[in-house]
Amino acid sequence: MKKLVLGIIAVYAFNFLSTAQSATWNAPVNVALGTTYSNIYPRITLTAGDNPLVIWGNGGTDRIYSSRWDGVGFTTPLAINPLGTVPYLASWTGAEITSSGDSVFVVFSTDPNAAMDPHVYTVRSLDGGVTFQDTVRVDQIGTDVPRFPSVAVGLNGNPVVNFMQFNASMTDPEYSIARSVDGGASYLAAISPTASVAGFVCDCCPASVAASGDRQVFLFRNDDNNIREMWGCYSTDGSASFTAASEVDETNWSVNSCPSSGPSGVIMGDSVVTTWMSAGDVYISSASLTTQQIGVHRPLFPMGTGVQNYPVIAGKGDTLAVVWQGMNGSFTDVFFTYSVTGTAGLGVNIDTLTQGTNGAQTRPDIQFSNGKFHITYSNNIGNNVVYLQGAIDPASLGVNESEEVDLIRIFTTQSEGKTILQVKSELETTASMQLINTAGQQVSLDQQQIAEGVSMIAIPEVQKGIYFVVLETKEGKVYKQKVVL
Repeated sequence: MKKLVLGIIAVYAFNFLSTAQSATWNAPVNVALGTTYSNIYPRITLTAGDNPLVIWGNGGTDRIYSSRWDGVGFTTPLAINPLGTVPYLASWTGAEITSSGDSVFVVFSTDPNAAMDPHVYTVRSLDGGVTFQDTVRVDQIGTDVPRFPSVAVGLNGNPVVNFMQFNASMTDPEYSIARSVDGGASYLAAISPTASVAGFVCDCCPASVAASGDRQVFLFRNDDNNIREMWGCYSTDGSASFTAASEVDETNWSVNSCPSSGPSGVIMGDSVVTTWMSAGDVYISSASLTTQQIGVHRPLFPMGTGVQNYPVIAGKGDTLAVVWQGMNGSFTDVFFTYSVTGTAGLGVNIDTLTQGTNGAQTRPDIQFSNGKFHITYSNNIGNNVVYLQGAIDPASLGVNESEEVDLIRIFTTQSEGKTILQVKSELETTASMQLINTAGQQVSLDQQQIAEGVSMIAIPEVQKGIYFVVLETKEGKVYKQKVVL
C-alpha cells in the first residue's frame, strides 16, 4: 500500500483525502493485452445503452485501436486508422473520441515527421464501434500543418473538430475549427475562433470544445508574453461563429516553455465549467455563457503537494466529476472527485483511485451517465489500458437541484389510479425526460413538449418502486424529482 506524501501539509491531508463521499467502484478491468496493443493516451466514450468504447495508440505499429464493452468483456482491439497513415501519438496527446448514441467519431492527425503531407482525419462508426468507415479529411489549409485535434458533438449529432495550425515552417501557431453539417461525412472550411484574443496560442497545448447543442465554448491555453492562461471563445450557432472571448483562468501563470497541457470543460446550465493545470496545480472555474464573467475559481487539490496534471471533467445536470494524474509519493496515481451539487462539492473529497498500485498510472479520461462514472487510464505495469466503473447513490439524484427552480417545478398527482407528472413552467420548451430507478439505471427516455403554464405528463408503465424523474430542457437546464410509483 502506497502512502500519500504531502510534505508540510500532511497534518490535514488525511481528512482531505477521505472517501466518506466515495463512489462505489468495480474492480479494474484490463481492456487489452498491453504487450501486444500498447497503451498510449487512452480515451473513452459511451455509445447507446451506456456501453464503454475505448481507444488508444500503439507507437510500435502506428495504429489506433478501439475496443468496446459487449456486456461480458472488452472485444478484441480493432485497428481503425488505415495502414500507411502514421498518427501522431504521445503520452500527452493522440486520437480523441466522442459519440452521440451509436454514432462515434474519432479524430487524429498524421505525424508531420513521418508524413510528407500531414492532415487531420476523422473516422466514423454508425454501429457503436463494431465497424468504422474510411477516413474523412477535415483540414483544407493548403501547405499549413495541422496538429493536436479534438472533437465534440453538437446539435443533431454533428461533429465539430478543432486543431492547431502552423505554417510550413512550423511557426505562427493558431487554432482552427471545422464543423460538419452532414453527420461527419464532410467538413466545412475551418474558421479561427481565437481571432479576437491578444497574444499567441500556446504552441503545444491541445484545446477542446465544450458543447451543449448549438451552445459551444472553445477552450484553449493562450500565450501572451509567456502568460499562459486558459481562455474560452463563445458560440451560439454551433461553432459557425464566435461572438465573445474571455479568460476562464485567473492564475496569471508565467512560464517561458510550453507545458503541453490543455483544458477540459463541460456546459452546466448557463455556465461553462473548466478544469486545467497551472504551475503544477489543478484548478476549476465556472463562467457565464451570457456575460463571460467568472464565478467559481479555485484549486481542486492542496497547492504544492506535487505535480498534478491533465485533468478531465465530465457531468450532466448538477453532477460533475474530475479525474487527473498526480504525484503520490514516488508514484503517479489517478485522482478523482465528484459532486452532486455542481461545482460546490468538487474537491471536498478526493479519492486516489489507483492507491496501492505500483508504478505510474497516467492520462485518465472520464464519462458520466445515469449515475455511473466510466474511467480509463494507462497502467505502466504491463503497458495496459485499464477501465474502471464507479456508481453513486442514486438517491442523490432525487432532489431538485436546479439553479433556477422558479422556472420549472415538478409535482406528482393521481389520475384514474395512475401517477401523473404535473409540470409547472414559466416558459415553453422541449425537454428530454428520463426515468431512473434506484440502481441508477435509465428505464425510459423520451421527448416532451413543455407548455407555459401546467403540463400533464404520463409516466410509462414500470414496476412499483422509487424512481427519479430527470427533465433536461433544450436550453441545458436540468430539473429532478423523486417519485413513488
